[in-house]
Amino acid sequence: MKTLSSYKGLINEIPVQEQAFVTKRITWEKKIDTKILDEIFVGLPERKISRNDIFSKCPIDLFVYLVIMWGYPRGMRGHSHDGMIFKNIYAISKIINQPNRNLLPEDEWMTVQKQLLAFPGLGISTISKFLYFRTFKFGLYDALILDERLMKVFQEGVFEEFENLKHVNRGNSISNYLKYLKTMNQTANQLRVKPENLEMFLFTFGSNIK
Repeated sequence: MKTLSSYKGLINEIPVQEQAFVTKRITWEKKIDTKILDEIFVGLPERKISRNDIFSKCPIDLFVYLVIMWGYPRGMRGHSHDGMIFKNIYAISKIINQPNRNLLPEDEWMTVQKQLLAFPGLGISTISKFLYFRTFKFGLYDALILDERLMKVFQEGVFEEFENLKHVNRGNSISNYLKYLKTMNQTANQLRVKPENLEMFLFTFGSNIK
């Protein structure tokens, strides 16, 4: 089992905001209104969306669309309710755009996740993306993305810093999300790196280090 201290320099240098994925308009044509697609793709057959695009150039009425396109550039494969997500854009946007989202107490996570889980098709991977990109904070802990790729890294026991997350899987990820945030933020503070840099390092390299 490895420690993250050996990778501190690399973690610090990761260009998090430049991480981008290409999505094609045709992937979304039967699920999203044409006017919305015209606004997002501006006449082009595909678009490369970066984290920075979502953070700095994304009005709330397009936010949910861009987050999903960034997170699932080839479509939400295996998500039979993805169309329902787009039908509930206004309601979802209202929840994730609350004005005090970066000042919430830890226990407010229970309220937020309950509200979002009410929409078919939303699980921890999508919910955590919404919270991360909308700069939620629960207590002292910044919201971060948690998906199955990171869970696999924890389950494989690659790094000793995440020993307490080895049991996290899709089925219990919601109940362990705050534990994940605490571990990630505390580890990042110890290494003197940004939590989001640590998340992207694990996503990119976590399962490819021996």
